[in-house]
Amino acid sequence: MKARQLFSGRRITTVLAAVALGAGFIVGSATIASAGTVSKNLTYRCTFPLVGAQDVAAVVGITFPDSGTTGSRIVNGDLNITATLGANIVSALRAFQTATTSGSAVADVDASHAGNNFTLGLPGLTIAKQNVPSSGSMPVAISGPTPSMVVYTAGDVVLKAGASFTAKVDTRKADGTPTSLGVLNVPCTIKATTPPQDPTLTTIPVTGADVTPPSTGTQVPGGTVNKTLNYTCVFPASGAQTVAGTITGTIPASGAHGTRLQPNLSIAATIPTAVADVLRGANAATVAGKGQVDAFAAYNSSNITVGIPSVIPSTAVPATGPITGTISPLVPSISVPNAGSIALAAGPELHGTFTPLQADGTPTSLGTFDVPCTLDAGQDPALGTITVT
Repeated sequence: MKARQLFSGRRITTVLAAVALGAGFIVGSATIASAGTVSKNLTYRCTFPLVGAQDVAAVVGITFPDSGTTGSRIVNGDLNITATLGANIVSALRAFQTATTSGSAVADVDASHAGNNFTLGLPGLTIAKQNVPSSGSMPVAISGPTPSMVVYTAGDVVLKAGASFTAKVDTRKADGTPTSLGVLNVPCTIKATTPPQDPTLTTIPVTGADVTPPSTGTQVPGGTVNKTLNYTCVFPASGAQTVAGTITGTIPASGAHGTRLQPNLSIAATIPTAVADVLRGANAATVAGKGQVDAFAAYNSSNITVGIPSVIPSTAVPATGPITGTISPLVPSISVPNAGSIALAAGPELHGTFTPLQADGTPTSLGTFDVPCTLDAGQDPALGTITVT
């Protein structure tokens, strides 16, 4: 498989996956082609305080496989966007003593596969800190991780830039204090032009025989989630260990088609004492990392496993006993055009990347290490079903 670049990432599978689990590890078996880079030029119409609606030119890029096989993982690179703010926007920022900007963003991505269409609002994008020039235009760099996915039937996966993009821009003075503008909420939509802009990012042909998807378990209507699942994870030195993860949060029980459905999930993971002992033996004071959650979603005739990017905040290594930490998944919103149901379940594999640090902030002898995990058999992976009306 070769690879190109897509805008933001994944489809419902993305959202669903994130929705589905919320843990903090990445999926294991990934089949990737040679990497390539594709960029897309788009013009957005963004509404700013003071200056109103303005055109913003953006160059969007990301690496991704341009073909796939049923049952094998499609892994994408990070999303990178460079947007250019016009001179009038820069002047308005300067009028309020804005010296730097930074912030976060959510990008919509439209995806289709097996006759179903989805719009995902992908969070977790970072607007890099940028000095505001004295005059002229201003480049803004936006980047963030994207989900991986597995589909189980052959057919094209078509990805398009979604119609909407929302940025939250923190404006700061030269001394680092907030300006009177505060944090700007800047909604954007793809500008209507003649002829229309083509938002298509890529078409990924997926070939191969149908593959049996994972189980959705015994589903219940969406609502409050509080489920503990056990995974077998392979750690350096301590080997295979059982890791318990308690997933909490909410999944919408229902929602109308064409509207955004937003699950909210987090996970508390307990790292066993045997692993903690290895960290203590290396003089680790804290451990942090990142990963992806492997989750499974079934919507009408589509079955998808998705690895959702997650953040593992720094956690103190206690003097004795296990380590308990919180994992924060970047859970997307989802919108579907048709009525039906979305069944969400924990996926079969997880993977995390961890970096322990000593008390002075320097790395330990363990360095940075990967931890692949698989869901233990005999458990009910169901998280909840969203009824779409």
